[in-house]
Amino acid sequence: MMKKTISFILSAVTLLFMMGAASAATLNLSADKQDFSINDDFTIDLKIDSQGVAVNAAQGTVQYPSDILELRSIDRSKSVFNFWLQEPSTATKGSVQFTGGSTSGFSGQSLEVFKMVFRVKGVGTAPIVVADGAITASDGSGSNVLVGGKGIDIVVGGAGSQSNTQITPTIPPITPITRPATSSIVLPVKPSLNVGLYPDSEIWYNISAPFLVQWDLPSDITKVATSVDRNATSEPATSEGLFDNKTFSPLADGIWYLHVQFRNNIGWGQVAHYRIAIDTAPPVPFGIEFTSGSSSTNPNPTMVFSTADQPSGIESYFVQIGNEEPIPASEGSFILPLQSPGSRLVRVIARDKAGNTTEASADLNIVPIESPAILSVSNFVYVGEGGLEVKGIAVPGYTVSVSVKDKSDSTVASISVPTDVSGNWFVKLDNPLKTGDYRVEVIARDERGAQSEAVISDIIKAKTKPLLTVGNIGITPATFFIVIIILLIGSFIFGWYSNRLAGMQRGRKITIAKRDIVNVFNAAKKGIGSAITSEEKGKSEEALFHLKKVSSDIGRVEKYLIEGIEDIDNKK
Repeated sequence: MMKKTISFILSAVTLLFMMGAASAATLNLSADKQDFSINDDFTIDLKIDSQGVAVNAAQGTVQYPSDILELRSIDRSKSVFNFWLQEPSTATKGSVQFTGGSTSGFSGQSLEVFKMVFRVKGVGTAPIVVADGAITASDGSGSNVLVGGKGIDIVVGGAGSQSNTQITPTIPPITPITRPATSSIVLPVKPSLNVGLYPDSEIWYNISAPFLVQWDLPSDITKVATSVDRNATSEPATSEGLFDNKTFSPLADGIWYLHVQFRNNIGWGQVAHYRIAIDTAPPVPFGIEFTSGSSSTNPNPTMVFSTADQPSGIESYFVQIGNEEPIPASEGSFILPLQSPGSRLVRVIARDKAGNTTEASADLNIVPIESPAILSVSNFVYVGEGGLEVKGIAVPGYTVSVSVKDKSDSTVASISVPTDVSGNWFVKLDNPLKTGDYRVEVIARDERGAQSEAVISDIIKAKTKPLLTVGNIGITPATFFIVIIILLIGSFIFGWYSNRLAGMQRGRKITIAKRDIVNVFNAAKKGIGSAITSEEKGKSEEALFHLKKVSSDIGRVEKYLIEGIEDIDNKK
């Protein structure tokens, strides 16, 4: 049980990594054997390494030298693609053009596109390459995720040669070891194998390629024998000499067993049997069905799906709704979590035990139920007090959720109430609000959890409560202080202006008084002057004395009055 749990967790982690992997894929060519003779046939596989990206189409041109190789046949019976815009064919001599696709998406390291059977008919170097290639991701964008590929070279040594043909990059030949062996009194130990491409003999792999096997050679070993077949207990038939590593040809899908055996002066020892399980084919394409239909009001629709895989078998399923994180699922059926109204793409990813995946997708539309209606709502509320009242009507039996949202569409208060037998509903939200504009959003839900579309109210203003009301005008603290400040400023301006006006009037009066005093005294002095003149002619010494004295006194009084008035004017 623990092993299964760990395997499931690892599968989920692997899939999540695949979902976030960088878009990259390659088109690769590989051969089914290393050595063959002129006029022998050999098979070239064209495969996709999706590098964790789900793909659903590919195109390209396989080019080969027609003077050295002859294309005998093309086999697409095991291709991951199930329809062809251009079937693989020799449109021009020395090339195979193709454009294939599938309604499903696949990922894996060795996804088969098709096989080509060639016959060697000439000598020289025969490069086989893929040109003008493209691989399309199955994410709906149609983006090309091809980043490169691997070709293959056929090298034919000479005319008439029967054993001098090889494929490069070559599978390295065995390098024999020459050394004196020590004598032993027991049979050799069982070899301990290091298989680089397939390090764990208990799990499945989704790659088929040449693989290197290494082992340590005890000093008493004189011969080594190896073989690969589908028999778990067979023994190698013949020795190939003394060596400590060997590169084996790619293996087809299925379970294989590598056998390695040592010999010393006593004889052959125990055989090391190493299991290699390969599955490069993704799960069989499949479809998705919704039991309530692809468009309904059901917020928890049940989806049905199933597929198969050979030879490793299905390990896990995952369901992805829109861009949400994939959810582990069981084969057969899956009930989606509660869905809001709207359309979304639902994908099911089937993953086999080797890590290959096949995707199926379907559009799902959740139809909203009947929306509620807002009959009345408070035009404003006072800051810090709450008391927002909303009244409306909906289908009887529905539950109505009322939310208050600010300008940034953040919910600041919410409450849910059932409708009465007539469908009426009423809420009063006592959550204190800050100054600003708000809207009420109302959503109805039925007993299944199905939702309506949201109904939005007009703007509701949160205002500061007034200190007093004059008529229909409310005086708020802010308004009160503004009025006080205006009155104080007005009083200061009025006082300053009144004082200035009084000063201007006083100055005018003083000017007039000075003028009148000067005129009066000028007239008096003129009359006295005339009297003095007359007395001078009459030689009356005493009258003359008194007149002069009066004139002098008047002059002094005039000067005193004028100076006093000016002093008052300067001190105003």
